[in-house]
Amino acid sequence: MVEKEKMVREVFRNISAKYDFFDSLMSFGMDNSWRRKIIDLLELRDWQVIFDAGAGSGKVSEEILSRGKRVEIQAIDITEEMFPRHLEGVHFNVASAEEMPFGDDYFDRGVSCFLTRNVPSLESYLREAYRVLKPGAIFCNMDIFDPGKTFIAPAFRLYFYKIVPSILDMASRSNSYTYLAGSVRNFVTPGVFTDIMRKTGFREIDVTRLAAGTVYIHRGLK
Repeated sequence: MVEKEKMVREVFRNISAKYDFFDSLMSFGMDNSWRRKIIDLLELRDWQVIFDAGAGSGKVSEEILSRGKRVEIQAIDITEEMFPRHLEGVHFNVASAEEMPFGDDYFDRGVSCFLTRNVPSLESYLREAYRVLKPGAIFCNMDIFDPGKTFIAPAFRLYFYKIVPSILDMASRSNSYTYLAGSVRNFVTPGVFTDIMRKTGFREIDVTRLAAGTVYIHRGLK
């Protein structure tokens, strides 16, 4: 495991017990609607095999299961402590998103939420996602982005880079939210993300803008 993954694992271990509560608090409860949207974009069908990379506390896998499809979900994360073990039909794998323990052309669908800011190499992850997906498979990624020069930028930066870390670091007795704020500040733009998806082989890339341009879903086909 590379140094950044070790650090990220420690960050999420520190907040694993209260992650879902803090996540909803930080997003004013909008995170659940964002997850519903990304699963809509996957266009799920019965008998599909799906990867949930950076599965975290299992909310994306739970949303997939709620759709009532007969699917197999392979959840992947480096932080074993966060994932619930009661999700029937979900197989949990302790593994890096950049080195998934599956063969080529294995999955019908792939999804990741709030993962890509935390991987050591965005391009390596997207290449790996492309590798394990079948030709024609749908891949969707959702993450938080700095809003650039939009009207909401000053308020977002005050809230997300200053207020949220100061309060939630204190509440979690860690500096995890200082790290998470910095991961957004230092992340690529949505346009660069699209370019890297295209470079790694994805086609027909669509971008969905949410939360006044602070959350984006990128959808592409292999």
